[in-house]
Amino acid sequence: MINMENNPNLEQQLSQFRYIKEQREMFQNQFDFLNASLGTLYTTKLTLDNLKDGVNENDEILVPIGGLVSIKATIKDTKKVLVHVKNDIIIEKTVEEAIEYVLKLVEQHNTQLNFLRERIYSLDLNLQSMNQVLQNRMTQQ
Repeated sequence: MINMENNPNLEQQLSQFRYIKEQREMFQNQFDFLNASLGTLYTTKLTLDNLKDGVNENDEILVPIGGLVSIKATIKDTKKVLVHVKNDIIIEKTVEEAIEYVLKLVEQHNTQLNFLRERIYSLDLNLQSMNQVLQNRMTQQ
């Protein structure tokens, strides 16, 4: 058994290891959240493509109104959609403008995901190296 009081350097290394592990978990959570959001953006893009290519005025659709509930609705205008651009800000755009907006968001998400992926990889390498050093130190004592 290792006596931590006699080895403050080891205690500091273990503390640093835990901190880096927490950082990695934080980046992983951000990655998972952004990845789920990206999936929603792809679904939105597909829906907009379908609206542009195959939906006509007066077609009946299902509109989600929360949770597991949807309501039947009739399309009144296939040329314009309402886009949430911030928390409570909605702007009317053409379908093409909405697609362009969604594609910009997809690009931003992919850039952020690449950054997070690189950070996670870097932290994983650091954790592996530190883990090896710590294991070696513990077996030597």
